[in-house]
Amino acid sequence: MAYVGELGTGSTLYLESQDSQTIITIVATSPGQQQQASHSFSTGHWTTSPKLFRSLQGHIIQLETAQGSHLLLVQSHQIRPIETMPPRQTLESIPLQQIVQTPIPSMPSMQPLQPLTMGNMVMSMQPMQMSMGKMHLSMGTAATVTQTPQNNFCSQCGAAVAAMDKFCANCGHRLS
Repeated sequence: MAYVGELGTGSTLYLESQDSQTIITIVATSPGQQQQASHSFSTGHWTTSPKLFRSLQGHIIQLETAQGSHLLLVQSHQIRPIETMPPRQTLESIPLQQIVQTPIPSMPSMQPLQPLTMGNMVMSMQPMQMSMGKMHLSMGTAATVTQTPQNNFCSQCGAAVAAMDKFCANCGHRLS
């Protein structure tokens, strides 16, 4: 038996009863980020549906179990038992929706990084390497200077040049 409730500001609370344990999971999402925290409390089997309230101190979970009543205070991503319920006039009831089981939130898949090109510099991640002019660096190898004709570029503007050129045909830069 599981329940879900919205805490506001992108935070969702999941409550689940597994044997005599109550598992509370808080998922906070914002653009580009997702945080999840789970807590487990030995409360016993629930005898009624849980209740969720917003209070001045945070959110309060009320559980009725075979072992008695349990109150849990949720503040940010921290949860701790409390002894007494605040006055009812200071509480706002938050509806809980019954669900089959607590979903396991997943992060959206990220696309692999494409090679980055800036002028005559090219960087790629798979495999990790960087080329700039006549220099080529690869992860796990020492820096090497290559002198192949297809790899010659002007160090000023990045335009392709022939190995025997003395000046860049694109910008006029003197080649070494």
